[in-house]
Amino acid sequence: MTVRCDDGPPDEAEFAPELAEALAGWRDRGRLSNKAVRALRTRRRRVIGGVAGGASAILLAIAAPHAWPGTTPDRIVSIQTRRGDTRAVRLPDGTILRLDGATRLAIRYGKAARDVTLADGAVFFDVARDPSRPFTVHAGDGAVRVLGTAFNVDRTAGRMDVAVYRGTVRLAGRGDARGERVSAGWRGHVVRGHARPATRFDARTEDLRENWLDVDGLRLADLVTILNRRSGPVIVPPPAPLADLPISGRFRTDNPRSLLDALGMSYAFSVEQRDSTLVLSLN
Repeated sequence: MTVRCDDGPPDEAEFAPELAEALAGWRDRGRLSNKAVRALRTRRRRVIGGVAGGASAILLAIAAPHAWPGTTPDRIVSIQTRRGDTRAVRLPDGTILRLDGATRLAIRYGKAARDVTLADGAVFFDVARDPSRPFTVHAGDGAVRVLGTAFNVDRTAGRMDVAVYRGTVRLAGRGDARGERVSAGWRGHVVRGHARPATRFDARTEDLRENWLDVDGLRLADLVTILNRRSGPVIVPPPAPLADLPISGRFRTDNPRSLLDALGMSYAFSVEQRDSTLVLSLN
């Protein structure tokens, strides 16, 4: 099985000079923690005059899994969530798909195979084991194929991330002959059509389903895409070269404005609200 993504972060030499200092700081700091982000938020509030603390967590409500609309072999059903909404779908075999906001996919459930085509967004898959019917997730020009496992696929314009919570998948880009096996507790990455080395993560901790995001070198533009799946002000895609700034750390995502303000203090960009949108720019 393969996963392919054509775009990815450019080489460091492709960044404009304005980002040199920010990138150097990023190398020195490495990953940011949510604790560090909270400290940056506190510092920012003191600077602007002690504005009250952030809002309480906004939990995304996931609808109860609905019954599959019929069991006709090879029936194709398209499902789409709006921005700020989530949805759960249960297949006849017990497989559950949990869709993030602003996600589009099509499901083909047949006698010999189970196939999902992910056009946009992110989905957590809890796949019931059935060796006679492999489960394949197509995303772009690639796919992840499993027999029975739990994993999350997040597709953005710049990359694809596959986090495995149970079992094993094989991850490959279009230029990879064999691909890589990615087991539980590891996150696979595909950039520019090639699988990057998998990175460890703690599968027991809260993830995006609970408004937590753990990333390693994620482009700021892709972070904006993920945040825009939630409700609230729309974040305008950042301009080049700011779009390619790599972000690493573990953060809460339930208050995008506060998160971006804190990241801006660390990565040298500013956030401005214009009507119902947020605009990012280099300092």
